[in-house]
Amino acid sequence: MGSAVWVLLALLAPGPLRGSPPRLEVRGAGGQILLPCGASGSQLRWVWSPRYPKCAGVLGDLLEIARLPPGLEPPLAQFRGRLDPHPSAQGSLLLRDLSMSDSGTFICLGESGAQAPIQLEVTGGCRNNLTVSSNQTSPSAMTLQCRRCPPLAGPASFRWFLDSQPLGNRRWATKREQGATVWLDPSRRAAVGRWECRLLPASSGGFEFCVAPPLGAGGTGPGSEWGIWVAAPAAVLVPIGAGLGAWRLWRRRRGRNRRNQNKRENETGAPGPSLSPLEEPRLGAKSTERRLVPQRGESKVASTLLYAEVQHPLVVCAPPTLPPPPPQGATVYATIF
Repeated sequence: MGSAVWVLLALLAPGPLRGSPPRLEVRGAGGQILLPCGASGSQLRWVWSPRYPKCAGVLGDLLEIARLPPGLEPPLAQFRGRLDPHPSAQGSLLLRDLSMSDSGTFICLGESGAQAPIQLEVTGGCRNNLTVSSNQTSPSAMTLQCRRCPPLAGPASFRWFLDSQPLGNRRWATKREQGATVWLDPSRRAAVGRWECRLLPASSGGFEFCVAPPLGAGGTGPGSEWGIWVAAPAAVLVPIGAGLGAWRLWRRRRGRNRRNQNKRENETGAPGPSLSPLEEPRLGAKSTERRLVPQRGESKVASTLLYAEVQHPLVVCAPPTLPPPPPQGATVYATIF
């Protein structure tokens, strides 16, 4: 039966775990802690939820770290050689040589249920004759300072590692004072993990410090690579969207202005001439209205020039006393003031 099933049964069964807040235990790096087990049964298991999974180098939110009595399963590499049963009580464990990556919640599971969880927080201390302090002034500015403990006279040089790899020269991490101080940007995804300071010329044994992602960032920050991948397309798409919006607004205003102009012309335009019934053109006669457009240097003319082309029927016989009709298709001009 896996540890996840054990946890599920413990949460469903009545016991002290239900409604019980975690018990906070604060320890310094390099120290130790006794983890008592309040559960009972012939088979006991300890599970651990790490506070800094990437710093601890583990995957998962709930990991089995011990089984009592001990089984054939190898212990988790995070606690190998440092976690042992303690004779003070059944199921108790002693965790030695604490480091910051040990921080998290420990729960003892038994057949009768589970005990109240223990929340361990490992802070500064002295480990391998070194200590690291931090100072974060903004979401994108943090200072890590490494020094010897107890303080010793004389200069010292330090070397930094990030996730067991030499730090080298990073644009977002700058070393000062022979490596004793590092200025870094904790909002970058690459900066999240296990930082370790070592004293030169020693090649092993240092002090560990965990850099966690900002709260709610999910491992990314405003200066992370993920933020750059999101911001770069947005920087291109936003101007394009703004340009399309401005173009649509311009077209809408242009159409509205044209409609208003046509409406004003229809309301203020001069009416055409009224013809008598005798002068009314036949079907198919052409009538056009034109406005005089003043040329450059000429004064504006307020009057309107109207002309009409009238087609008359062909007269076969006309009395000799009447004047001859105008030729077919003649144009009559009239100026109205």
